[in-house]
Amino acid sequence: MSLLSNAGNIIGGNGGSAGGYSSGNSGTYGSAGNGISNAGTIGTLTNNGSITGGTGSSGDGYGISNAGTINTLINNGTITGLFGIFNDHVIGTLENLQGAGNSAGPLTLTGNLPQHYNIIINSPTQYGQLSVTNPGPASTIFGISSLSGSHIGAAGTRYQSVLTGVAASLISNVSSTLTYQSGSSTWTYQLVDMGSDTWDLSILSLLSGPSTADTQSALHALAPKLRAYYTQQIMATNFANMNTYDCDLFDARGLCLSVGGQQTYVDNPSSNLTSTVVVAGYKVSPTFRIGGFLNQNLNNNTLSSVHMSNANPLMGLFAVWNQNENRLGYQVKVANAYQDKDVTTMREVIDTSEAGKGSTTLNTQSYVGEVSYAFLANEDKTLVRPYAAVRYTRVKQDGYTEDAGIQNPLTYAALEDRSTATLVGVKLNHKLAEKVNLTGSLGIEQDIYHHVDNLTATGVANLTSENFNDNIKRTRPVASIGAYYSPAKNQRIAGEVYYQQLPFQSTGATTAYINYTLGF
Repeated sequence: MSLLSNAGNIIGGNGGSAGGYSSGNSGTYGSAGNGISNAGTIGTLTNNGSITGGTGSSGDGYGISNAGTINTLINNGTITGLFGIFNDHVIGTLENLQGAGNSAGPLTLTGNLPQHYNIIINSPTQYGQLSVTNPGPASTIFGISSLSGSHIGAAGTRYQSVLTGVAASLISNVSSTLTYQSGSSTWTYQLVDMGSDTWDLSILSLLSGPSTADTQSALHALAPKLRAYYTQQIMATNFANMNTYDCDLFDARGLCLSVGGQQTYVDNPSSNLTSTVVVAGYKVSPTFRIGGFLNQNLNNNTLSSVHMSNANPLMGLFAVWNQNENRLGYQVKVANAYQDKDVTTMREVIDTSEAGKGSTTLNTQSYVGEVSYAFLANEDKTLVRPYAAVRYTRVKQDGYTEDAGIQNPLTYAALEDRSTATLVGVKLNHKLAEKVNLTGSLGIEQDIYHHVDNLTATGVANLTSENFNDNIKRTRPVASIGAYYSPAKNQRIAGEVYYQQLPFQSTGATTAYINYTLGF
């Protein structure tokens, strides 16, 4: 595939002698007095000068004779001859300025129409015109070339005879109202049938507003900030269900109550939140207990552009069965976590993009089933509990439309993150002194299924979806270390630091949790 750019003059030889250029396996260099003869493939042919067919007693040559393929032909200059273009095969896109304002008049073409014909407009008095003779059976798609920039003109501007010799049946989008965008302005336009296969171009409207490119940039900037909140929600539910929220200290009434505080740090992007936690438990039998928890955020220091507030606290239930009353042997635990959050997103302004603001709801659900086996080691000072678990997590943001205070509010599709992971590891409880125990855990979690929707918005023409699931890390470590002090047999003061690597953006989260537990 070749590229050809002309900024000077290409003239076919007279009387059929050698012309200016030939490509492909058939035809002779400059044959038939044509300025350019093509029987192969030209990727892009750009003419900023003049291409002229030669003259002869039996007729002039063509400016361009195409018996092969020209993917893109851009004519900013002049192409003339018996016809400017003789097209016996394929021209993918023809972009043309020759016409009004050019002393040579319209670009002339005989044979097959280009698959796409785009008019170039420099001003209301300088624009492309195409005059066609004996068009082939295939149709063309009409449009305004992006090379026109913002020179389209105001609503009501009429460009005369932009196409002649082309029947309506050969223009695929002849009845459509079309759209052209440049910078922050959008034009609508339509071809007008003037009779005798002649068409004018009418500019219907001009709207100033956000450009697609700038709005896309604003969405691109919003996506990782919104992703950070999804990460935070996944972190919160994982922490609640796996190593921490439990209440297993009972007295005569079989009741347990724990109150505490929690501080969480997420490193990429940086954020932190503070919460209070209440956990309650009930001993149904010597080997079976149930309970639930509430986690209420006190503050949430995160990124600009996205704000979250609790529609209700993070809450959940759990049930635990032990094989033995002393909790050695097998243990089965099931738990869930649930939360609704109110979300407000604010698009930042990037050049012509607008400061769109909208509100929706984010729902998080998590379900865990865990099987473990506990035994004593190290002269019965250390309780070792290998575990295996399966966890399902779903985070969903409802679709919404931005507030109507801007010209082009965006409408966002619902956005959902669903994953199923397996976890294996070991938990340790070591008796350091009579009333002091050390705790710890180490594990690996592995995604066996993870699907994330793209961030999709409409409201400005030609927006594309933003990838919301870059760099998913499917195998991740989790670890914790802590200690507790028992001032009495029915009291416990505990502290724990828990680290987990999260699926997105190489993100890690560290949570410190301190609580006081009382058994009744």
